[in-house]
Amino acid sequence: MQSHEYQDYYYEGGDEDSNVYAEPEFYVDQFYDQGPYGGSPEGMDEEGLAPFTLFELCEHCIQPTLHDGFQHVSKIFGWSLILRIVCQIPGLPDWSKHVASMVTGTLLAVTFFPNSVMYLLSLILISYFVLAVSEGFRGPVLAAFVISYNIGCESFLSDPVSWHQVRGAIMICSMKIISIGFDLDTASSKSDEKIAQNQDVTVDDKKKQDKQQQANNRKKKGEEKVEKEDKLSGLTDCMPGWFQYAGYCVCPGTVILGPWVSYQQYNDIFVNSRWCSLRWCYRIIFSMVLAFFFLTISTCWSQWLLPDSDWKWLMAYRDAMSFRTSHYFVSFISEATAISAGFGTIFQGEDDTNPSWKLDVTQPHRIEIPRSLVQVVVSWNLPMHTWLKKYVFKQARKSFGNGMAILATYCASTILHGLSAQLAAVLFSLGLYTWVEHNFRKKLAKILNASIETKKEANGKYKYVESCAWVVVLNLLLSLLTVFHLAYLGVMFDQSESSNSGYSWHHTLLKWSKLGFRSHFVVFAMMFINVFL
Repeated sequence: MQSHEYQDYYYEGGDEDSNVYAEPEFYVDQFYDQGPYGGSPEGMDEEGLAPFTLFELCEHCIQPTLHDGFQHVSKIFGWSLILRIVCQIPGLPDWSKHVASMVTGTLLAVTFFPNSVMYLLSLILISYFVLAVSEGFRGPVLAAFVISYNIGCESFLSDPVSWHQVRGAIMICSMKIISIGFDLDTASSKSDEKIAQNQDVTVDDKKKQDKQQQANNRKKKGEEKVEKEDKLSGLTDCMPGWFQYAGYCVCPGTVILGPWVSYQQYNDIFVNSRWCSLRWCYRIIFSMVLAFFFLTISTCWSQWLLPDSDWKWLMAYRDAMSFRTSHYFVSFISEATAISAGFGTIFQGEDDTNPSWKLDVTQPHRIEIPRSLVQVVVSWNLPMHTWLKKYVFKQARKSFGNGMAILATYCASTILHGLSAQLAAVLFSLGLYTWVEHNFRKKLAKILNASIETKKEANGKYKYVESCAWVVVLNLLLSLLTVFHLAYLGVMFDQSESSNSGYSWHHTLLKWSKLGFRSHFVVFAMMFINVFL
């Protein structure tokens, strides 16, 4: 398969829009593992949690972990609910609701980042002026400014610990700012095209216009997809006011833990807002229960069930699982806080008075029981891969082609996450891994005429389908290989002292060297075999 076919497979192909490739998103774990519940549980000695009885584990680890975790996330829920209450006040002008979002979000950010909140507020303020003076090129200009701002602050202006704490919020805010810029450019471009078309219409062009209209009708299905994306973004050629812009950037439901939401999704929380339905409460409680379940796995259960051992691969799996479950905790908490602020409303119709609530951020079942690494990177953070696809890959591909677009995607993801050696190593390794895996399994599937590609084949493309016994066994072995890669890639995300300010290349290479770089060697072997398939 050629390179451009590979890119189209991930960014354009697939039966569902959710099957779009994007890098995993790590920012939350780099701060929050060290924040509300970081450190050793009460009473934990050098032997870890293994000597504890179940009762002692609950008393000295699970209970304080849940208490501390809820104590911190309750601040986010509190300010999000205040915003939600304001939205229910009848007759309140729209601008005041945006002011409420701006004020509550700022106060929340000050609570979490008292020593570094100015980095966040300065980014929002300066970027608004950049947005105002860069008409026609807002997307690229804002992207360049945000990247320069992040690099400058991290490299020259801030101390490592302070920046490491706030960079998750900086990342979410940066994504929002860049998305507004590109959305305004797209809306402005479409508006100019429409005006130009209207000016060119004459009586002599009537027949030609009719033919063009017929051709456009044949493309209706394709246009519906574009219209759906435009609606999601809230495309408008009018620059948002300061209150709307600042309220979007620091909305309390998303400013601390995310997830990224579009400007239109933000505006929707003020339109036909619903309050305190059973579905709303159920969704928040459900997400919170899952979040704290994964928190206890990360902090307590993993150490208790898998005590320290000389088997380094078991320890690598345990550490990687602890990292992944901490990510699930933050993802589900972010889902709950966003819904508490009003995001995720799903109306079945215009007259629907009891909407459902859903805002998927991650899919743990597709990561812990993976079919392939492709499935893992897609399921890691759904809003993140949507943003990367639309605002990085597609924008770069317009000007530079597929190869530079994928490189730009990885670079943008790495810079937004911070200048971290471990993240860069993991992200670029995953890029190589998924490319090799996709090509290897596709070729092997054709040779064996069996459904063993990175994604399930449901169209009867192959003779031997998913339910065939030996195909099941082969897919299982490939899944175990994915688990092996996940343990290797995730082993470096530990709780060492350097995690407070970011890891160095030395730390990254040291972690992998202890495992003999075996995962990379396996991938290189697959690359070699792939050449002869």
